[in-house]
Amino acid sequence: MSVIGSYNGASIISFPTYPAPRQIELGMNDSVAINRSPFTGSTQASAWPGADAWDASIALPKLEGANLGKTDAAVWSAFLAETRGMLNVFFLHDSNYTGAQGSCSGVPVVNGAQSPMATSLVTRGWTASSFRLLLPGDYLQLGNRLHRVLDVVNSDSDGNATISIWPSLRDALTDGETVNLNNPQGLFRLAANRRSLTADETRLSAVTIKCVEAR
Repeated sequence: MSVIGSYNGASIISFPTYPAPRQIELGMNDSVAINRSPFTGSTQASAWPGADAWDASIALPKLEGANLGKTDAAVWSAFLAETRGMLNVFFLHDSNYTGAQGSCSGVPVVNGAQSPMATSLVTRGWTASSFRLLLPGDYLQLGNRLHRVLDVVNSDSDGNATISIWPSLRDALTDGETVNLNNPQGLFRLAANRRSLTADETRLSAVTIKCVEAR
């Protein structure tokens, strides 16, 4: 493993690429309270701004050499040790995502300063007057943050486009920041400090790793 950067006093460590996870599940969470009238049964829903967040579950394949220090299990054992529980962070992406459905025509950047908790992103730099640049379900990355596109994205005659996204913006953005559409990913950390590999009589190991978005 290696340290590839830093984030809020924690190290960003590299995520193992081999042996690859068997499955990565990305979960979406929103903080919504429901108030229900005891008399009419009608409800009122209130969302807490900025509390929307990813979580993830990483299922590993059976790893050889859990008790023998062989490569497969050793790589993941070292990674889990280097996380130091919930301290250090790592980049994670949707393993089922093979690229944007839209044309992605242009070189998009953030258009003007934008504030945290916004649910839309104002951009420029797209090919002018283009349709279906991004489609619902596509991903984009802003800094260390992973976002999902919610609507069809079209540009105007100046190459500007506003993108509806989930989750909401995490950080204040400055004009000209890159909108990354190439292998978008986000920062995560372990959901708990305890981690382990489970070995059986076949000397194989299996593990599911629970993660949360690094905030």
